[in-house]
Amino acid sequence: MIVHASDMELADYMAAPDFSAHVRTADDFLDDLKKSFSGVGGVERHATLGWPKAEGKIQFRPEEVTLWAGSNGSRKSMICGQAMLDFSQQGYRSLTVSLEMSARKTMERMYRQASGKGEPSPRECDHAAAVMRGKVFIFDHVGSLPVDRLCAVIRWARKTLSVEHILIDSMMKVVNGDDDYNGQKDFINRMCEVAKETGLHLHIVVHTRKPAESVERVPSKWDIKGSSSVTDLAHNVITLWRNRPKEANPEKEPDAPDQVLDIQKQRNGEFEGKFGLWFDPRSLQFLEHAGSFVRPYIAPRVEVAA
Repeated sequence: MIVHASDMELADYMAAPDFSAHVRTADDFLDDLKKSFSGVGGVERHATLGWPKAEGKIQFRPEEVTLWAGSNGSRKSMICGQAMLDFSQQGYRSLTVSLEMSARKTMERMYRQASGKGEPSPRECDHAAAVMRGKVFIFDHVGSLPVDRLCAVIRWARKTLSVEHILIDSMMKVVNGDDDYNGQKDFINRMCEVAKETGLHLHIVVHTRKPAESVERVPSKWDIKGSSSVTDLAHNVITLWRNRPKEANPEKEPDAPDQVLDIQKQRNGEFEGKFGLWFDPRSLQFLEHAGSFVRPYIAPRVEVAA
């Protein structure tokens, strides 16, 4: 579903809430922590990556911020689009705030990923729409967006659409200039605050610097452009690397992955490490193994009244 900016009444969502009600005592947490420490109540489950080998390695928890970082052309937006589809399969709703690419182009990519086809037929388009219906939303606005208005969009989406995840693509459309370090720090700090306030998980696309050396490598969190406070404040950091050397000379390393996803920081989880992925250029899906088959996403069953 495409959400048009003209359809949104944001005035009531511009002001930050009164946080006095958020002051809690140690006793407020007593019963819950007793159960947690004694193993009662089961394991927490939140949205996770869709590839079986990555399942549970990172959980995208409420009230957190994740940075998705990579260089220009590293397919950040494409991987994030697939992640939003994966979340929909797990029962979560998301809003994509795509400030660098039109809503139509973003949806074109996601229709291909959801159908598993490069040129889906009308019937396959209907299937892709059913996969996303009521679960995947996109904010129809390209260009810069002031941080106050973005916060209002986030609050509106939480209340009106009941989303659990919001993808902001990208930070540079909210903060002007790679050298505006204070602006970048303030932006991520605001995103952490609004995530805490709304209970949302916010995913933010950021860019990495071009490496000084000529050798291609997986970027680290220290390669993210701008202030180091950006990675310090975020709860999770994922860097993405596109294997351009393989694209230039596929015979040299035919078994190497086309893409690397590196979980470099996870504040409330234990795992940090890399996953190799293989890219299907027709469907735009990222696959778990070199021999994996492209799969269409599963549409929810529609109950028919008797």
